[in-house]
Amino acid sequence: MKRNYELMLVFRPDADVTDKTAPEKVGKLAGEGMNVDSVTFMGKKTLAYEIAKQKEGIYVLANISGVMNVPVMEKRIQLDGTVLRFLTTSK
Repeated sequence: MKRNYELMLVFRPDADVTDKTAPEKVGKLAGEGMNVDSVTFMGKKTLAYEIAKQKEGIYVLANISGVMNVPVMEKRIQLDGTVLRFLTTSK
């Protein structure tokens, strides 16, 4: 059964994530079995509190859909060194 998810990612401020590279980066993190429907690049913003000694982060919001197991995708995101925080919600 295909499900829709919303994925919010906060990347390190020194990560190579721009408006043009964000869809490709989200596609790699989502992996096979997930389709990236839309990606909104929100830019660099100041964090409310420091995360891993970083005061800023690059925000990306993505709508994804697919049949893949979400914990596998989340483990892939955790292992990526450029992601500070993420949140996956079911739509």
